[in-house]
Amino acid sequence: MATTLRTLLADQVQFYWDVHLWPRLQGLTDDEYLWEPVDGAWSLRTGDDGVVRIEGTVPEPYVAPVTTIAWRMAHVGRDVWARRARAFFGPTSAPDDADMYDDRHWPDPLPLTAAGGLALLEQGWNLWRDALAGLDDEALLRPLGPRGGPFADDSMAALVAHLNREAMAHGAEMCLLRDLYRAQHERSDAVVAAALGGRTHDLDRTLRLDGGVRDLPERFPALLTELAGIHRWAEVRVLVEHGFPAGAATDDGTTALHYAAAAGALEQVQFLVGHGADPDAVESRSGATPTTWAERFGRADVVAHLAQEADAR
Repeated sequence: MATTLRTLLADQVQFYWDVHLWPRLQGLTDDEYLWEPVDGAWSLRTGDDGVVRIEGTVPEPYVAPVTTIAWRMAHVGRDVWARRARAFFGPTSAPDDADMYDDRHWPDPLPLTAAGGLALLEQGWNLWRDALAGLDDEALLRPLGPRGGPFADDSMAALVAHLNREAMAHGAEMCLLRDLYRAQHERSDAVVAAALGGRTHDLDRTLRLDGGVRDLPERFPALLTELAGIHRWAEVRVLVEHGFPAGAATDDGTTALHYAAAAGALEQVQFLVGHGADPDAVESRSGATPTTWAERFGRADVVAHLAQEADAR
């Protein structure tokens, strides 16, 4: 099958959506969605008239304020994808002379909840993806015409390439804001802060004073896996020795043992298995066990050890 311009443009953003953006946004909470990392951040605000609007100025400032996930999600879902899809491909209640920036292409209210924001983003994506799928190379190379506003002479292909860049830039910033929110939330707990910061002595001392991990595994179930992922082996050991379950897993089933096996950290593998980690645990992303991870990264000694463990059971 010959590669076409539409294939290149559509596959680029489809891959980004499927692999990088949409999976990273799952589980988004209302607190994250509306979190303002600095004073003066732009977000979605309810006006005196009760209408929720996206904050901004015209023309755009030289240095734009930091924006919330809600702001970026509404911008990408509505302004980048949905409004353009309706402007060029319909249906739209805007008049015929309305260009692609016209608010009347999307009169729908903006959401103040994470679920609403995700629904808007997905709706915008579906509209734009389906519109793009119906174009051939000839259509992509035609000028936008009056609905392109000041870019009327540019091609549809140029617009698609621009929107791909816009989606990737804002999507990466949404994901970074999630990372920052999570890090701030996690590090509000002294034990987690010490563990992630690599302060083994402080971690051990705090757990001794606290009488063990107590409810930490319920509040931060992925902590052990997160530490193993960055090879904080000393901290992994301290937590397990103080009662953190060695087989604790993330939502997709990945365990500290998966990462220890992949790293070829045989001593850590032995320690985790010896404290109850399940060598047969399966992570759902690729359906792999710790042995599979070890095989993937060429850790023959770990594969052999886990095979011995299996024979002994």
